[in-house]
Order: sequence, then structure tokens, then C-alpha cells
Amino acid sequence: MEYCRANDGTERCKVPITETTLKRPLRLLVLSGALVAVPSAFVHPFGAMKAQRSDRPLLLDASFEPQVVRILERSCRNCHSEKTAWPWYSYVPPMSWIIESDVARGRGHMNLSRWNGYAPKRQQEILSEMSSLVRNRVMPLPRYLLLHPEARLSDAEVDYVYQWAKSEREHLNTAADSANPVMTGSSR
Repeated sequence: MEYCRANDGTERCKVPITETTLKRPLRLLVLSGALVAVPSAFVHPFGAMKAQRSDRPLLLDASFEPQVVRILERSCRNCHSEKTAWPWYSYVPPMSWIIESDVARGRGHMNLSRWNGYAPKRQQEILSEMSSLVRNRVMPLPRYLLLHPEARLSDAEVDYVYQWAKSEREHLNTAADSANPVMTGSSR
């Protein structure tokens, strides 16, 4: 079948368009896309995020109940630890770049795999931020919940994490106070 470009019917077709001439640009477009997509799968703008793995338990040296760990493993671990479960789509650009960026930012704010590496003051700050973000339902991120509905926290779980974080902050405060007793005027 032939088609003509800009033929008003008065003159003979000068440049016929055949199925073959339509397929060639399509092939070039697909080949160009493949030439860009395949190498981009090996580009990781946020470093080797998937290579950072840890066998350390979450919140090492913190006091917690098993229920807290279960909640944190289900709802926080993928972005805030080195025990991330990378789904298949995290290997396909540009989704991989978005996911790696989110994980890099999450670990930058709080890395549960390196909990005992934080100074007690920083642990208190993290717990304060965590309880506020969870209580106000900012965390887990709503866009994360779209693909991971199992990470959604119930009202009871939100309250449980909030109460645990508050209790752990108090525990850290007490430990800091006993390690650094304040000198009074009579003890000088």
C-alpha cells in the first residue's frame, strides 16, 4: 500500500511512503532506546547502595521488645538499614535511581544497622524525630506505601512505636545523667 505526502490529487505522487519506509524509523527508535537503556542499568548515581549489606541486628545495644523490632523490620528496614530487600524493579532504570536515592537519604537520616555507632545524644534526636514522623504519618513515606501496603502502620502500632521511642529516650537520658553527675556546691 502506498501513501503520498502532501498530495492534493492534481499531481502524481513524488515521494511514496511504503510500509518499509515506516518500519525503518521505528527500528532506529527501538535500537536507540536499547542502546541507552542497557548501559544505564549499570549506572548507579548514588554509589553501590545494593552492595552495602550488614548481618548486624537492627538497633544493636538498644532496649526494645520483639514487637518493636517486628514493626521496624516490616516498615522501616528497607530504607533505614543495610538489610534492604531490593525488589526486581529496583534494578531497572530510572526506577533503580529513584529507589537508590530514597534508600541513600533514608540511611543518611537514620541507619538502624549502625545504631550503636551513634552517640547517645544523636540517638535521642533520632528517636524524637522518628516518633514525631511516625505519629504524624509522614513515615513510612506515602509513595513507599503504594508499592508496599504491608508497611502501613495501624493506629496501635503508631502508638506502640511512639511509646517505645519515648521510653528509649528516657532510658538514654537516665544513662547520660548517671554517667555525667552534676557537681553541686557542697561536693566541691
